Amino acid sequence: MPLPDETPFEDRRHPGSDTSRLEPEPQIVCVDCGGRCFLLTHPPEDGRWEPGDVVAYRCEDCLDRWDLVLPDDEP
Repeated sequence: MPLPDETPFEDRRHPGSDTSRLEPEPQIVCVDCGGRCFLLTHPPEDGRWEPGDVVAYRCEDCLDRWDLVLPDDEP
């Protein structure tokens, strides 16, 4: 489980391969209360997450919602 200062996305991209995927973590740590946030967003129809896609999480403790943008591979 990532800490609040870590990216909540598992980077499974492999440049030049057909198995290139970027996938959000199913669970992250709530920055406000330290509770567990679970992914609300369903995968795209084609099953491929892209940089710039917005994903939402909900904390089970404080009920805060977090909308996060999947990161781009360029700095």
